[in-house]
Amino acid sequence: MSVAPKQWTVKIISPAAGPLEVLREGLRLPKEIGPGRTTPVDLLLASIGTCFALSCQAALTARALERVAFEVSVTGHKAPEPPSRLAYIGLEVDFDARLPPADARAVTASAEELCTVTNTLMSQLPCAIRVGIPSFP
Repeated sequence: MSVAPKQWTVKIISPAAGPLEVLREGLRLPKEIGPGRTTPVDLLLASIGTCFALSCQAALTARALERVAFEVSVTGHKAPEPPSRLAYIGLEVDFDARLPPADARAVTASAEELCTVTNTLMSQLPCAIRVGIPSFP
């Protein structure tokens, strides 16, 4: 029996007016961080999704298009081998049907250029870890 690879999904809801909402399994992410609550992976995916959603909103404005409701789903798939990490992150954007498909594609393409978080991840930015040793009296 094979075990399905672990994955996380968060959904960012952008209404036609009002603030973004971040959901996991249809519920708002808990504010508490830890086991059984919001995980660091949830936060990473939420950061990716909210940055992309805000970039879509900015692209709608820049193109003088009416702000329509849309959803950004972000799914992270865990790598099957060590070290513990995500092997793949996918984004899917679903716009309200009032936005013509050509405009939806153009907004998404602009958002790809604007989104600092996704562009940072795609740049393969090096990450350095340093251990600080405090001096105690």
